[in-house]
Amino acid sequence: MDSHLASSFSVYPNPVKDVLSISNSINAEINAVIVTDINGRTVKQFNSNVSQINISDLNAGVYFVNINSNEGSTTKKIVKQ
Repeated sequence: MDSHLASSFSVYPNPVKDVLSISNSINAEINAVIVTDINGRTVKQFNSNVSQINISDLNAGVYFVNINSNEGSTTKKIVKQ
């Protein structure tokens, strides 16, 4: 994983209640956002250039947000309240 790419993307607020915002400082085009649970199961998938994802229907816990962009991919750990 490219550490430059990882630091370019930020997800907030974290912990999150309903809507998670995704921003990136390199103006990369996001191709897909995949949310997986702690066991690696995909629980949400968004296939477009998204800047916000609604995860209000997920149970509280730890999730991983995999961001695939035209610059590469990175994974962020989030806590759902």
